[in-house]
Amino acid sequence: MAQKVWSGLFLLQLRTIHLRLCLVQSKCVKQEFNSSEKQALAANNRRMGFILLSVVVTFFIGIVIKRSMLG
Repeated sequence: MAQKVWSGLFLLQLRTIHLRLCLVQSKCVKQEFNSSEKQALAANNRRMGFILLSVVVTFFIGIVIKRSMLG
């Protein structure tokens, strides 16, 4: 099986996306909550987002594996 070589431009774009996600995350963490209800809602939203992200990532990994195995 041939090994893929990532181009420099792809790696630069990947790093840029990672840095932007970290920046957004740091802005979200700085929010102050006035009540425990808002804190609970924010925690539920984070959990739901993580679950949805996991489903999407699993789906695309499955597609990649299927393409690599079946050609």
